Order: sequence, then structure tokens, then C-alpha cells
Amino acid sequence: MSLRPSISFSLERDDAFLPGPELWLDPHRSREFAFLSHAHADHFAAHRRILCSAATRRLVEARFGASAGAEFLSPDFGEPVSLGAEWSVELLPAGHIPGSAMLLVTRSVDGATLLHTGDFKTRFAMGAEASTPRAADTLIMETTFGLPKFRFPPPAEVLSAILKWCRETIEDGEIPVLMAYSLGKAQELLLSLSALDPELAFQVHDSVAKMNVVVASLGYPLPVCSPFAPDECSPFGSVVLIPPNAARSLAVRRLRKSMRLAMVSGWGMEPGARYRYQCDEVFPLSDHAGYDDLLAFVEAVDPFRVHTIHGYAEEFAADLRRRGREAWPLAGVTQMEFDALTKETGATEGLKPLEWAPTMDSAPTQGSGFGAFTSLCQEISGVTGKGKKRALLASFLAGLGDDRLPLAVRFLVARPLPQGAGQRAVSLGWATVKQALIDVSGLGLVKFRQVSSGQGDAARTTALVLQGKTRPVPKELEDIAEAISALASESAQTRKIRLLRNLLEELHPAEAAVLIGILLGDLRIGLKEGLLEEAVAEAFGRDIEVVRRAHLLLGDLAETARLARDDSLHLAGATWFTPLRAMLASPAEDASEIHSRLAGDDGTVWLEDKFDGIRAQLHRRGDEVALFSRDLRPLDREFPEIIDAAKSLDRDVILDGEIIARADGRRLGFHDLQKRLGRRDVRLDQGDLFFGGAVPVRFVAFDLLAIDGQGCLDEPLAERRRRLDELVLPSGLECCRVTRADSVAGIDEAFNAARRRDNEGLIAKDPLSCYSPGRRGKAWLKLKKAMPTLDVVVVRAQQGHGKRAHVLSDYTFAVRDEETDRLRVIGKAYSGLTDLEIEELTEHFRERTVEKRRGIHEVVPDLVLEIAFDSIRASSRHDSGLALRFPRIHAIRRDKSTAEIDTLAYARKLAGLEG
Repeated sequence: MSLRPSISFSLERDDAFLPGPELWLDPHRSREFAFLSHAHADHFAAHRRILCSAATRRLVEARFGASAGAEFLSPDFGEPVSLGAEWSVELLPAGHIPGSAMLLVTRSVDGATLLHTGDFKTRFAMGAEASTPRAADTLIMETTFGLPKFRFPPPAEVLSAILKWCRETIEDGEIPVLMAYSLGKAQELLLSLSALDPELAFQVHDSVAKMNVVVASLGYPLPVCSPFAPDECSPFGSVVLIPPNAARSLAVRRLRKSMRLAMVSGWGMEPGARYRYQCDEVFPLSDHAGYDDLLAFVEAVDPFRVHTIHGYAEEFAADLRRRGREAWPLAGVTQMEFDALTKETGATEGLKPLEWAPTMDSAPTQGSGFGAFTSLCQEISGVTGKGKKRALLASFLAGLGDDRLPLAVRFLVARPLPQGAGQRAVSLGWATVKQALIDVSGLGLVKFRQVSSGQGDAARTTALVLQGKTRPVPKELEDIAEAISALASESAQTRKIRLLRNLLEELHPAEAAVLIGILLGDLRIGLKEGLLEEAVAEAFGRDIEVVRRAHLLLGDLAETARLARDDSLHLAGATWFTPLRAMLASPAEDASEIHSRLAGDDGTVWLEDKFDGIRAQLHRRGDEVALFSRDLRPLDREFPEIIDAAKSLDRDVILDGEIIARADGRRLGFHDLQKRLGRRDVRLDQGDLFFGGAVPVRFVAFDLLAIDGQGCLDEPLAERRRRLDELVLPSGLECCRVTRADSVAGIDEAFNAARRRDNEGLIAKDPLSCYSPGRRGKAWLKLKKAMPTLDVVVVRAQQGHGKRAHVLSDYTFAVRDEETDRLRVIGKAYSGLTDLEIEELTEHFRERTVEKRRGIHEVVPDLVLEIAFDSIRASSRHDSGLALRFPRIHAIRRDKSTAEIDTLAYARKLAGLEG
């Protein structure tokens, strides 16, 4: 057996070193002479000599300025460069970002070759030079997306989806904001979107603008972009590009109610991507190679040995070994087979790339009610423009009979059950849906996971796995409504699965996909309720403002549509057992703003405590009582003692209020109360937390919405409150107290008093204000002052995810226990720092690591952070006995020593605990 020659290298702290040419391969630490694959911050370090492309050199000098004061060796792509008598190197385009390069090393004595990819992408992108693989004996390759679930959809499809999303957002009068890294992804989006639609206008964040200047100087024809500066130039009508860390900036937060936020990242293939990035949409456009691209690249290079780096290095190496190649991760465990991969992902041979938006094998039945509804959903999803969507909806709704109209509207808003007393949510989770789909499709769990994880969307998964597996039977809307009602009534999961399975077997895959979207509460067809309101108005020739007001009063768009058909919108009002949307308060900066806005003629301000409970609406008529949440869900099962108490009322009423509780002498908050939400059986005879006598739960009423058959919404608050005070409330119900303040100082004192009563703050109200369901205006203002910050010390640093996979970006921190002089962990934070600060802290913590377990570094506790948070409470999660809600890094306190960090006693005091 003849062995191909190979080039040896050594490792030092996960950095690869070639001893012949004395060259480090894309290292993360400062080195004497290093190959730099590209200009992203997580790859750059202050090396003395740097081998990189000419484009990367210009980008590095622009990004890092004086920090880039190195000696550069910058050949053109494909230009051989000698490094001593026996070695030559050549840079090849990597396709990742402008100037990104792969390194081909050749040893002249035997012709041995080594190819180092750096970050690379094989699919063509307008924002980078096209990659050119070359045969090599040894391959060191980046495998960020080295799992089968990361089969990326065709870039053209994703870009078309992004463009459609941007156009529709602008047409809806909102601002499309795309999060993309300032170098590489941002320029790819600008080039691609402007090519697809030259009329698009762009505004870009300052960091993107700076990179645009350099990228344009490299010959890329970027479109003209205005600076993103909302105070100086309105962003409405433009597509805004910002780096992800700018999403929490003040300029962006101020636009939150008028914008839609999307992340553009390969990690969009993950099912929880929208939650992870806290945005409205995630588009899976990557500047890295996907799983199938990685496999194809290995075949093209045809190496004798493969070393994998970054991301899923161990898993991809194991995958290659199963395919007959010698492959090992460059760092970490290398002497064992990863059998768990086979168990987790199944065999990967023969799997074809999955379509991002599946093509149906045939159209759903057009003649049936639900088939026609499905076709409508597909048409709406496929067209761009509010006008076209509104026309489609209006035509469909106008042709429905009285019984089917409310069903169709409920399905379109993905709330299929009628609102009212006794109506519950379907209570159908992904686990139930998954099992039903596995049963119908005949796929095993492993294969199903491969499909579902690669789609990141339940409806698309449904359409794919049911292709050719069902026997469609025409269904009317009533059939689907009855089936959903049966699912909602069934409590046993096994019977729910059977009911759902039986239903899916009789639906076309496209119909099944729509059904799953309805059941899970999100059709994802680009339809907002405001557009559906417009369609109702157009379908029945009604004034849109009248329709919108009726919807606000009823809280039920299906009932609104019925009244619109019957020309009875004037009858809309507070209706017993149909919950209204709650009137909301706008935040006030301080007491001064409240006094200036809401002080009456007598100079006083109406004040109520702002509770940290569960906002609720109580309906009582005769012997019937119902309790609804802020999002209009029934709460009668979770709080039966309030239902029982309200039955003793002697008037028919609809009350707006808050559910609160106390335990052990202190007021409990929403975090504690929410433990009741979703419970099917609350036992009042048990002593557990929140059960009956153990923790008394009360309903605190602060507004009267209707009484004895008459609505009160148009009456002024002062009159509604007078009538509320006249009610005789039974035990378990009470009215909130109203106080008056005649000065800014008086409001501040009232705020402090509310805090001493364990409440969040204050609500100030205009006594002349009417009740406006669903509106957040200036008639009600809330004052919630920020909690103090804590000075803490970092005890542990952890590797980040995605683009932060190569830095330490997650920090566990502690306070000092004065009694034992030990550090006690109180929380973990990963937001609040810039990319450059994270780079600096990564170097700091790596140098101070005392123990490392996988990606977690136990570090010398010598760096102080100032941590902001929303609240603090008792918790068994950490050894301090406390936990912070929404912790974020406010500042790096290099001016403070660890002796100056806050104490456990102080933290407990903030939590309202003794000691």
C-alpha cells in the first residue's frame, strides 16, 4: 500500500503551526508570523507578520487601525510565494467575505500539499470572490455547519423571501430592519437585494457604512446607502441594515413599535432561531458552507487525511470516517469513534437536500371548503402587496355563508376556538404533532428529526413528511372546526394523537400544513390582523375605522366580521364572556413627565399602584363567572377560588384588574404566579405553593367596563371608578386604592410607598379618559424605575454560539458572601458588550483560565462587571440563593478591584429578603 506524503504540523492551545515555514495557520492569538484567512474580528490578532490577501489587508487596516501595524505579505490569489527553499504557499478565494482566502501549502522536496480553508463558502455570493477548491493531501477545513440539519436552501430562494418580506413591511407602513454582520453579510445583502430591486432604498448603521467604503474600493458595486440616523432622516420607506449587537441600541429600541426585525444567518435553520435572536423572522442565508457543501468540498479536494475545525468538528469528522475517510477534529477528543452521532442523526448517505419551501405533488382539493381555504393561504403567501392580499381575502370572505364566515376568520388568525366562557385553548404542543406526523408518515424518529430540524417550521415539515402518505377526503370548514373542538376537549395525549392522526390521514399535505399552522397558532403566510380588518371592511362595504373600533370593543374578529356582514357594527360593545383587549399604559421617564402631562386643573394627579401580578378580566352574569387573561385566554381553571368568590357578587359586571398573591408576609410577583398558568387541576386542599389556603390569591379591580347589561367604556374614568366603588365586593375581591399627588416630589414619594408595598411602581391616569381597548396612549402612564446595578466578579467564561463560537462571550459572575468570604454565583450574562470588548475579554480570560471543561473556562476572579437587571428574586439555581431577571452587562469596571464588589447581603436586600 503506497502512502501519499503528508505535511506535519503541531498544536499549541488549539492553534496550528507549520514548523518548516514557521507559519501559524489562522491562529486566534498573537503570533510571530501568521496566515490570516479573512478580516473578521474573531480571526484577527496583533501578529508581527501577516500573510493574507490584498483585500483582507485593506479591510484589516480600516477596521483595526493602529492595531494592524504589522508587516504584511499580500500576494494576489493564485500567485505562488516562496517561504524558504523547500516551501511555497498560494492563496485561493474562500468565498466567505471579500478577500477571504484559503491557504495551499506545498513542500517542494516531495510535492506534499496541505489546504487550510479558514471560513469558506462554496456557493456563489455577490459579496465575495468565488471559491476555488484545489486537490491536496491534507485538508484542514472549517465545519461550522457540519450536521445534516444544516442543508441550506438555495440562496436565490432565501434572497427572494427577504426581498418579499422587505417590500411587504414597507407597504404595511413599517420599517424592515435586517440584522447582518457589518463586514460580509451586509454587503452581500446590499448587492443582492439592489440587483433584484434597483428601486429599494437603504439605510445602514455606521459600522456597515465604514465597511462599505472599503468594500466599494475593492471594486464591488454597492448601492448608494444613507446613514441610519432616525433623528436626522426618517427610515420609513427604506431597508435598514444593522449589525446584530445594534438591535439593543437606543435608536433601534425607539423604533420597536414601527419596525419588523429579522436576522440573516445560517443559524436560521435552527427551530428556535426567532426566539434566540428575539426577532420577527430569521432568514437562513449563510456565508459558510452548509453540510452538503462540506461533503462536496471534501470530494473535490480528495485528501488523504482531513482535520476539522470550528463548529461541529467532532461530528463531521465522525461522519467522514463512516464514509471511509480518515478524519479527525483538530482539537479536542480525537481517539474515539463518535457512535452517538449515528444514534442521533441516523445514516446520512442518500439524503437529498430538502427544499426550503416545499412544492406540493398536487394541488389541494379546490371544491371543498378547507381545500379552498388552503388555496387561499397559498395565494396570500405567494403574492406581494397589501392590495393584492386584501383583494384575495375580501373576495373569499364575501363568498362565505353566515356559518362559515366566523370559522374562516378564526382560522386565518390561527385562533380556531370561539371566544367565550368555557372555551379553552387547543392545548396541542409540538410533541403531540410530531408523534402524529411520525405515525402517518411512517418515518422513524431519526429521519423525522433530520427533516424537521432542517426546516425550522412545523407547517413546512408537515407538508414534506406527508407527501404521498395520505388519502385526501374533501373537508368543509365545519368538519375541521368540529375536529379541532374534539382535540381541545380531549385531555389524554394518546387520544389527542389518535384524533390528530386520523384527521391528517384524510388531508392533502398542503391542507395538513395549514391545519398544523392553525393548531400551533401561526400560519406564517404574511397576514396581519390589520390587513384582515381591511379585508372585512372591503368584503362588506364598511368603513375601516368602524370595523377596527368594533374589533377593539369585541376582541373577536370573527364576531366583528359577522356584524359587518349584517350591517350591525353599531351593536359592538362590551359583551359578557367575550373578553376585551386591555387598555395599556405608556411608560413615563420620570415623575416630572407624569405631572406635566396628567396634572388636572387642581394640580393633582390620579395615582394607582402598579402590581406585578397577572392582568385579568372578570365577567359575572347571574350564576355564570369567567376570568380571562390579557391575551384573552380563559383562566377559570387556574384560579377557581376567584371564580367561586365572584359568584357572590350581587351585580352583573365586567371588571378589569390584576390577580395578586402574598406568601410569608411578602407580595409575590408574576414570576411566581405564572406557575399556575396552564395547570389543568389546581387543588385547593393541598399546601403547595399557590394552592388555596397556603397562599391566598386575590383579584384587585381597578376599572368597571360594564354593569347590569350596559357598557361603560365611553364614560370617563372618574365615573367608572365611582360606580366601581359602589359595588359590594365579596372576600377575595377588592378595589385598588387611588391616591392623589400635587407635585413631582409627591409622585416620587407615592412611587417609593408603592415599592415598599412590594409593587412595581405607579400607574397615573387621566380621570376624564374613556376606556380604549387595546390602545396604549398617553391617558395612562406607568412609572417603573430601574433597579440598581450590581458590581460582580466573573468566575467563569464560556464559549459563545454562532458567530461567537470562537470567543468567550458568556460570563458567569458572583457576589461576595461576607460571612464566609466566599464568592457566590448570582447569574450569567452575554449581552451588553461590543464585539471588540468581547475580543479583549476573551484574551483576558484565556490567559487566566485555571481549568477548562469543553467550552467552559474557570477563571481567576479578577475582572469586575457592572450588571443591570430587571428584578432579583430568591432561587435555588445558584449557590447565592438568588437569581436575576434579564441580566445584562452595563459596564466593564476596570476601575474597581474585587474587594469592591457587592455583597450577598446587599443583593438579598434588593430582593426583599432578610440578611
